[in-house]
Order: sequence, then C-alpha cells, then structure tokens
Amino acid sequence: FNQRTRRTDVGVLTLHEGMIDKNGITAFSAPEQEVSFSSLESAKPIVLSKTFGLTKAVTAVGVTTTKAGISSKLFLFGTANDQVVSIDRRMLDPRRPNGELKESEKMEGLIRYAPLLPIVPLKTPSHMYEVSSVQSISSAPANIESQSLVLAHGGPDVFFTRLAPSKGFDLLPDDFNRGLLSVVLVGLIVLLNVIQRMNKKKMVTTVWS
Repeated sequence: FNQRTRRTDVGVLTLHEGMIDKNGITAFSAPEQEVSFSSLESAKPIVLSKTFGLTKAVTAVGVTTTKAGISSKLFLFGTANDQVVSIDRRMLDPRRPNGELKESEKMEGLIRYAPLLPIVPLKTPSHMYEVSSVQSISSAPANIESQSLVLAHGGPDVFFTRLAPSKGFDLLPDDFNRGLLSVVLVGLIVLLNVIQRMNKKKMVTTVWS
C-alpha cells in the first residue's frame, strides 16, 4: 500500500527471450529456440515492467487455473473492504502502450495504458457478499477448459465460486434448441437407413439382371 498516493501499487514484470523479426515466423521457417535455459550462459531476457494502481488495499492475490491453460487468466485480489475482485490479465500487460494504439496493437488486443485498474462490480466474484479477512486465494481446474474453481479463505469466512475467464466457449447456451437437434439426428439416422436399404436392393437387382 502506497501511503503517498493512498492506493495499492501493483508492479508487473514480464521476461521475453528476445525480439523476432516480423517475417521471422512463417509457415516454412521459425526462429531457433533453446530447449534449456542457463542463467550463466544464455542471453539475458528482455524485461518489460509497468506499475498499476488499485484504489483498495490488497490482502491476498491469486490467479485462475484451467485444465489445459487455453483460457485467458484472471488475477484475483482479496481487498480490505472484504471483497474478492477479478482483473483481466490483459489489464496487467506491461506492453500496454502509453499513446494512441497502432493498428497492429489493436489487432493484438492491447489496451491503452491507464494508471488505475478498474474494479467492475459486475465482474466481482464475491458480488454483494462480504468475505472477511481473506488471506489466501487458491484455484483449481474444473473438468472443462472454460471453468476454474476458486476458493478464498483465511478469516472466519470461506468463499467458493466457479469462474469462466473466457466465458463458456465449450458449453451449450441455455437457449440452445435441444429438441430440434434431436429431431435432426433422428431424421439423419432414418435417412441413412433408407439409403442403405435402397443401395442394397439396387445391388441385388443388378446382380440378378
């Protein structure tokens, strides 16, 4: 917690192996990559850093985990006002540009840098409920890739929820017409049986003729 600015500072560091030419990765060529890394022999990584601010004091930090790691990640913060809030990983990307976004940056999904991280009430996992004195936030993958199980604990309260960082991309929507799907499948099975019988009858007729 920064006493001067009266906010929590979140520092982010990312390590990158090096720069790749814009034509360095194609369908026919790729840059050479070392399987192992040595802090003594390998080239020094490129370090990118940025500092962001949260208007609430933070008591615990966690991150969502999914089965295959395909879904985007959410960073979870336990705050002093007894809430569990989530911040999209893209908001904590140190590559966020300070100026106007270039076309390539827009295509990559980068967001213009802002010193304060927004806390969106609709994306607060604890919603209207108070979770007192959160000291630890743990997560575990669910059976499906889009879901992550989150447990916040440490004080008298224990909070558990299921989050979908990339939404339910591997789930059928609630308004999906299952009845129509069943009718289509039954119709295809019937049509397949009819075609097989017609084909068999035609083969018998051809042999006898």
